[in-house]
Amino acid sequence: MYHRSGQLMRSRRPMRRACMNDEETDGSDPRMAGLLAFNQQRKQDSREKLLAASVRLFCKHGYGAVSIDDITAEAAVSRITFYRHFTGKAALALELFQQAAADGAPRMLAIATRDYRDRATVVEWLREFFEGDRVLGGILRVLAQANVEEAGFTQQVQPYLYQLVGSLGRKIPAFDLEPALPADQKRWVKAWLLVYTIMDQSNHAASDAGVARNPMMIEVLADNFLDFVLTNDRHG
Repeated sequence: MYHRSGQLMRSRRPMRRACMNDEETDGSDPRMAGLLAFNQQRKQDSREKLLAASVRLFCKHGYGAVSIDDITAEAAVSRITFYRHFTGKAALALELFQQAAADGAPRMLAIATRDYRDRATVVEWLREFFEGDRVLGGILRVLAQANVEEAGFTQQVQPYLYQLVGSLGRKIPAFDLEPALPADQKRWVKAWLLVYTIMDQSNHAASDAGVARNPMMIEVLADNFLDFVLTNDRHG
């Protein structure tokens, strides 16, 4: 296209096409829709590569010994790609925790669908929970290290424990507590501490560390669980 002066004018149409966002394309152009799908899949693939690489390196060398450069090299992606997905190593560790939590939550909540007043049932549930964590032992050790080394990591994890207590409360009356109510605050803290202790000792057992290795640990935890449930079961 030429101006009256005879100078060449560049068409603005290609620029408009380049600036169109995903909503404007609306999938009406099959080529554009295919490109968007490809880019989205590639982005997801690179994220999964980073997570898998971090697990391998963390489990082999420990959380503190592994750098972002180590992770990107193992995943065969650039640092730019890393920061497109995560703000840093702590954010990556938090996502690993969320994945582990997604696995652990159903195992923790399984007791709510059983006879939670029966000691043999509670012991069996705890053994299953410990065994599930033993399978995840490597990544749990990593998360324990991240919890020590990363400031604020614990605060990011706490909402998960709150949710577990609330979910147990939908089925087990003793856990049906409102932390904002003065009458419930002490029992809510006990409920939170009970859930935390079960998870913490299972984590230690999976890492083959401390007194958690003692077979009596599950027996003691079962006693603590039953004591809390039977003492605070207002509908029992």
